[in-house]
Amino acid sequence: MGPTMDQAAYEKLMNDIFPGLMMLVRDANLPPVCAGLYQPGMIIKERGMTDATVRVMGMLTTHRFAILSNHMASLAAFENGTNWGLCVAMPGAHFKVMDVYQCRGKTQILLLHLPDDERWKVFQHAAFSIEEQLIASCRQRFEAKAFLAPAPEVAAQAWLDRCAAPLGMDEAGRLFELD
Repeated sequence: MGPTMDQAAYEKLMNDIFPGLMMLVRDANLPPVCAGLYQPGMIIKERGMTDATVRVMGMLTTHRFAILSNHMASLAAFENGTNWGLCVAMPGAHFKVMDVYQCRGKTQILLLHLPDDERWKVFQHAAFSIEEQLIASCRQRFEAKAFLAPAPEVAAQAWLDRCAAPLGMDEAGRLFELD
């Protein structure tokens, strides 16, 4: 699908993905075998649900998945007193690794949540000029937030356990198939 899209289709794709992006996070202590696999430009697919929070504060872990999305489902209204700010991407969600950034012993893996249809394939062969601005902004936000106190609700063991697994691979570092 990628190389055969016309200009109008590219513009529609940009208008579907980039406006209204929110940053959501999930923090984890990734094993080195997994952490080293994330490379800017790669596409990953998560087989299960992808939980993340809108509560972007400090982190207790070594790694933060920062997910830029305008189409994760907010389930915060259905939380039962947890106050996690829970948002979820459905099973089979694709993400583009935009950046891997280390700062003072912590690492941010910046992901762009791709379309939930076949148009995710375009991102295997295309980059958009807005991506560099997003990366710079997210690095600044990481530097400003990662070393603050974490929000107590997302520092709780129950939340950390929900977000402990790597995205796009199993815990041995085997990447999930994209299709």
